Amino acid sequence: MKNRNITRYTYENTDFQGWRVSIQRCGRIITRYFSDLQYGSEEESYRHAVDYRDEVFAEMARHRHDLPEFMDAELEHLQELLRQKEVGATVPAVRRRA
Repeated sequence: MKNRNITRYTYENTDFQGWRVSIQRCGRIITRYFSDLQYGSEEESYRHAVDYRDEVFAEMARHRHDLPEFMDAELEHLQELLRQKEVGATVPAVRRRA
C-alpha cells in the first residue's frame, strides 16, 4: 500500500509541486495537498502525506459504523483549514483527533 491514494504532482507550468492524498468513500472525496515548499522537501511532504493518509484510514476503521458522518466531519475540517490558511493563521500539518 506504499503509494495507494497518493499522487505526485510536478508540473513545469505551475507553482505547486508536491503530493495529493485523495480518498473516496460513501460518495464523498477527501483531498488534501502536501506541498514540497511548505514541508521543505519532496521527502518531507511525502512523509506528511503518508502520515495523513494512514491517520484517515485508521479513523475510517474506527468509524465504520458511522462512516458517512466521519467523512462529512473530515471534509468540514479540511474546509476550515483552507479558511484559516486564507487569513494567514497557523495550520497544523495533520489533524489529531481525541
